[in-house]
Amino acid sequence: MKKTMIYFKGIYDTLDLFTEQLKVAFEAMGFLSFVYDARLADAGKAALLEQLEQPGREFVCVTFNNLGYNLALPDGRNIWDAYGIPYLNILMDHPFHFGTPLKGAPSTAFVLCTDYNHVKYIRRFHKNIAKTDFLPHAGVELGSRHKPLRERSMDVLYAGALPVYTVDKMIPDLNAIPEVNGQEMMQEVFGELVRHPGKTTEQALEEYIRSQRNDISDERLQELIVQMRFLDSYATSFFREQAVRLLVESGISVTAYGVGWNQCAWSDSPYLTYGGKVAASEILPLMNDAKLVLNTMTWFKAGAHDRIFNGMLAGAAVVTDASSYLKREFADGRELLMFELDDIRTLPERVFDLFGHLDKAQQMADEGHRAAREHHTWKSRAEYIAECWL
Repeated sequence: MKKTMIYFKGIYDTLDLFTEQLKVAFEAMGFLSFVYDARLADAGKAALLEQLEQPGREFVCVTFNNLGYNLALPDGRNIWDAYGIPYLNILMDHPFHFGTPLKGAPSTAFVLCTDYNHVKYIRRFHKNIAKTDFLPHAGVELGSRHKPLRERSMDVLYAGALPVYTVDKMIPDLNAIPEVNGQEMMQEVFGELVRHPGKTTEQALEEYIRSQRNDISDERLQELIVQMRFLDSYATSFFREQAVRLLVESGISVTAYGVGWNQCAWSDSPYLTYGGKVAASEILPLMNDAKLVLNTMTWFKAGAHDRIFNGMLAGAAVVTDASSYLKREFADGRELLMFELDDIRTLPERVFDLFGHLDKAQQMADEGHRAAREHHTWKSRAEYIAECWL
């Protein structure tokens, strides 16, 4: 009998989009589905328990970002532990954003991370998680026919917020950190990330903390990393704004969606079109009308981002900062164009080159589309999960 996959929806539109793609892929392989709609509250839990009580059924929970990890029976026992159901948790963001749910994960949990460095972080700081593995982001394709680049109305599309405008609630009281000077740590580590953007945030933080206090335990180190994780967003924002600003100030038209692009000092540039904040599903048709899709990572140094694969599957030419994973998976200029953050000032020149040789850009877009369809859809990720984890 095929297993029944349990999914969660109704909390985040982006995760709903990924979940639906996985659901379709697993159903095509013969797996059954049960969708827990979080908007139904107690009725949703009652429907789940009714499913679990049916005899002769095998279940696997496949979820994103810890959704449903703490669902409990009336007696307080964790549902996944009580029924012995594997809880497959795909983290789309760095695990230091999920300290509490990861520490409270059911014993049946195994975690899939979208960056190899995140896997190392889980293995070091969350030894309660018995199994962890790498699973890269994936893309979603809208339609099967895509306009050639010459017929598209947008030159460059950036779909993503500037997180510096949304992370205030993450910043701790920096004067309340007893071991080190919190203000100095913030300034020094942020400066280190800007000067050496190949470093992870946790690496730069540990280097600074160890230089000040070599007697810090791993447990306390992790607590400080979690407290200071807002620096990850600061570094992301710094280079994200710089990438778009460099293009705009070079006379390249960029259309940007997401919080913050209307708050920059240069937001009144005639080369910037601000589209506001839109739902994840609305980004896909926009990518289908963009010649170039620009991506900068959320400080993933050994992973990818769904913007890359969504752009490829939209038939656009994708331009992104590099990572060790992307360098193994693709060749610069063949399926996509990669640049280094510490060489970001060359970005306008490289984008101008693509527009000046649109046939070459079209060939790259076609190669990217082929590669993404073959290896980087949620169907591909479902097949990997089924082969290795089910």
